[in-house]
This record gives sequence, structure tokens and C-alpha cells, in this order.
Amino acid sequence: MLMILTVSNSAKAQAWDRDSKVLSLGVGGANFLHFDPRGYYKYGYAYSNFTGQLNFQGEFAIHKYVGLGFTTGVGGAGPIGRYYSEVNMPIGFIANFHFYQLIADKSSRNIHADKLDIYAGLNVGSGFAAVYYNPDGRFYLHPIFFAGPQVGIRYYFVPNVALNAELGYGKSWANIGFSFKL
Repeated sequence: MLMILTVSNSAKAQAWDRDSKVLSLGVGGANFLHFDPRGYYKYGYAYSNFTGQLNFQGEFAIHKYVGLGFTTGVGGAGPIGRYYSEVNMPIGFIANFHFYQLIADKSSRNIHADKLDIYAGLNVGSGFAAVYYNPDGRFYLHPIFFAGPQVGIRYYFVPNVALNAELGYGKSWANIGFSFKL
């Protein structure tokens, strides 16, 4: 009897539900808006720069299909041309809608919602970048800003560990890594 209950319960389990807590670690690339207050122009200027990133994020269910969380990490860019290098630390918020779980709930077929989680969402945040300028040999601290959409997929190859991939704008253009369900 216990075996039948366990098997039937695991068959209805979903990769995302109202009690989900997921931590993710990944690598990818990001594009942050930098604000350079040094004043080459009268009021400084803003520029955008592509950097590599090591990302860490957490997402916590607030509804059967919706999760809110945080994103942070560390990244940087090597010498770009011969002008500057940077190290950045972003921190922000994410919100995702797990629409594959909604489709699975409305579908009468087995679409493997226990192993697959497909979602879309938004991200917004800020942080800082330490930038080394080669022409004058000095370090500057720039505030950074990011915002944009993302789409992602998690495939749970074991019940609590998944491969994770995201595409978007803001916190990351592309990100790949592992997710851990708590």
C-alpha cells in the first residue's frame, strides 16, 4: 500500500509548485548599463558593456505558478581593446511565471511536468563596477543598472537537481548552470 501511494504521489509531482524553493548557480554573459561620473562630458555619461558572469540566484514560490527571488554574482571583462578592464557585482530581483506547470495542469496527457519547468519573467537591479582605465592608470567605481525579460528552462535529471538555461536581457544574455530544489 505504501509503495502504491508513493508511486502515485510522485507521478503527480511537478517541477514547480506552490512550495518550491530553488537556488541556481550558473555562468554566462551580461550587459549592464554603466554610469561614468568622471565628466568627460559636462554631466558624465552612460555606456553599456558585455561581461562574463558567475551568477547565483534564488527563487521562492508565492503562488502555484509564480516565483519571486534575487539574483547576484560577480563578473568582468578583460582588457577591452587597450582601454579598460572591469570587475562588477550586480544584485537584483527576479519574478517568473512558470507557464509549463499551468499547461500541465490543464492537459490530460503526461507532458513530464515533474522533470521539466519552463518559465518567463522579468529582472531588475543595480550594483557597481570597479573599472581600471589603462590610459590614466586609475581605478574608478561606477554604478550599474540592469532590467529586462528572461526565459528559462530547468530539466530535473534527479528529483532535486536540474540543468538550467536562460536567455534574456539585463541580468544575463545567456546563462547555463545547475538548479537545486530545497
